[in-house]
Amino acid sequence: DLVMLSSEPYPFKTAHKKDLKTCYPNAKIMLVDGEMFSWYGSRLIKAFAYFKALRLNL
Repeated sequence: DLVMLSSEPYPFKTAHKKDLKTCYPNAKIMLVDGEMFSWYGSRLIKAFAYFKALRLNL
């Protein structure tokens, strides 16, 4: 399983990641740039490369 904690609209931090790890010990938990997931417009141009980079970190 994979859990992505977005910086937008709520700014998840490393402490949240640690807390969730206790609930989901087998999951990969990542902090991700919320602008790439939830902001529309010109950020989409950069989003595809960002998503690809995230995939490589799995």
